[in-house]
Amino acid sequence: MSYFQLSDLFNIYSKNLYFCIYCFLILLMAKKKKILSDEELLALAAENVVLEETNEPPTSPVIVQKTEKKSKKKSKNIERKETPSKIKGQPAQIEDKSKNISKPVKKNKIDTLAVYRLPKSKSVSNNQKNNPIFLKFLQKVEHFLINDMLIDGASKIVLAVSGGVDSMTLLDVMAILAEKYQFKLAVAHFNHNLRGADSNKDLEFVKNEAKEYGIPFYFASGKVKKYAEKNSISIETAARVLRYNFFERVSRNFNADFVATAHTANDSVETFFINLFRGSGLTGLCGIPFRRQLIKDVLLIRPLIDFKKSQLIEYANIRNIKWREDNSNSLLEYTRNKVRLDLIPKLEQDFNPSIIDVINRTTKLIQSADKLIHNYVKKHLPDVIENVSSDSFCINIQIFSTFDKFVQGEMIQTAFLKYFRLSPPNLAKIDRILDLLDSDTGAFFEITKSITVAKDRNYLVFFKNFEKKDVNFIISKIGTYSVDGYKINLQEVSKRQVKFSSSANEEYLDFDLVPSLLYVRNWKEGDSFQPLGMQGTMKISDFLTNQKISFLERSKVLVLCSKNDIIWVIGRRINDKYKVTEETKRFLKVELINL
Repeated sequence: MSYFQLSDLFNIYSKNLYFCIYCFLILLMAKKKKILSDEELLALAAENVVLEETNEPPTSPVIVQKTEKKSKKKSKNIERKETPSKIKGQPAQIEDKSKNISKPVKKNKIDTLAVYRLPKSKSVSNNQKNNPIFLKFLQKVEHFLINDMLIDGASKIVLAVSGGVDSMTLLDVMAILAEKYQFKLAVAHFNHNLRGADSNKDLEFVKNEAKEYGIPFYFASGKVKKYAEKNSISIETAARVLRYNFFERVSRNFNADFVATAHTANDSVETFFINLFRGSGLTGLCGIPFRRQLIKDVLLIRPLIDFKKSQLIEYANIRNIKWREDNSNSLLEYTRNKVRLDLIPKLEQDFNPSIIDVINRTTKLIQSADKLIHNYVKKHLPDVIENVSSDSFCINIQIFSTFDKFVQGEMIQTAFLKYFRLSPPNLAKIDRILDLLDSDTGAFFEITKSITVAKDRNYLVFFKNFEKKDVNFIISKIGTYSVDGYKINLQEVSKRQVKFSSSANEEYLDFDLVPSLLYVRNWKEGDSFQPLGMQGTMKISDFLTNQKISFLERSKVLVLCSKNDIIWVIGRRINDKYKVTEETKRFLKVELINL
């Protein structure tokens, strides 16, 4: 039990004299153990606030939690540093930098006894209580939380707060409802470091507002520009990836059930147009969903998704909410800003002043259609997907071709998201992928810098790009050599030791026909040899195709050769010209051994 928990119990049970004496004695003992002070913990946290730079998916930020105490208004800052988490969605491991730092807080008796009350500075005035606009707004959010999301007093919700009018409105309305229903709140702020001093001012502003509301505060910062450059993605995408990675960490640390963002109806319409222009599938035209799974046991919810921006500003003015304006929202270098500042006002002025409402109704219809198609794709996707690994999966072309072209595109997008956990390719790229169905074996298309798809006989093979190892070195006729995770062993054996087997990893050659110096190298286009048991020569590419060697595996095939001849396609077949015959007097055993 920590010093602060005992302190709370002391206040709660102050009428019990014996209990007070018990707590007082243990508090003295705790002090003697030199528990880190607030300042020491804060200094410890400040050393590693910035996200690490990496080519891997975003590293985990250091999270600082500030918990306001009800009685003495003191705080306890906790630092927790995590190891990087890969984009596959694996949860990061938490590394404690002090034996006094505990694991993420679980629900306990202290939580259930705590009662949240709005501070006087944030309380609802009588005029506000009688304002129909305020009441209607509050009731709509309340209905969403209680009736749609089934949130109750045991729920824990992380609020994503940037400092703008949207998120500050979210913070205020959620705090009011938290007082009524007693669900637990925490504020999370991510500093993108994109606006210099203004970014730091946003952080301090949100931190102070969270303190005023009496709500725990988490923050982290990241080098968004460097992350975008290293991963060849846009600033907007990099910011989103790092921000949501941070939200995942906070939700685990706070033991949250929900993470709430302040997306509005305007944001959903902007997303619709952005996805329309980039050529996304049906799912992309659904706008922003009111909820989705963030991580296991944590839902991402949007309580304000049915409100327009103007309604939030109206609410904020009624409640005298302070907020900060982000100057970058006016820069037209960002696609979303162009849609918000140029396209939508033009559509409202020249076509329909209610375009926001019209598009939002349309996205809801698309959502219903998308749900039906998603269920259909989910049911039939296992029929076409084969050979799934952490780096690749295959689509059976014969079965895949029986589906409509539209469904084929939805299957590719669903598989891409499911197996690679990356944003699905757009419609233009889907068309390029589908063109491979009628292409020759070996045709390929680079979907992204990290993902390629290739036609391999009866399959489309999707795989993460890897560096092909360039192998080319000289060896002697006798010896053992290591190469690419294998050993190649060459030794002379007697006739009695020759024991032919069905394994292509063990072969016997005519010793006198093999030259003293040999080469081990990658096979290349144009290479040919006479496969054992065949008349005439064959290209190695055709041989591998006939052997049904996959597109990925054939890139790893090596050959043992002289200057002019392929003697052995290693682990596959020897050249007929070097086989053992009745005239053979000396015998060379060649063997491929897995390490």
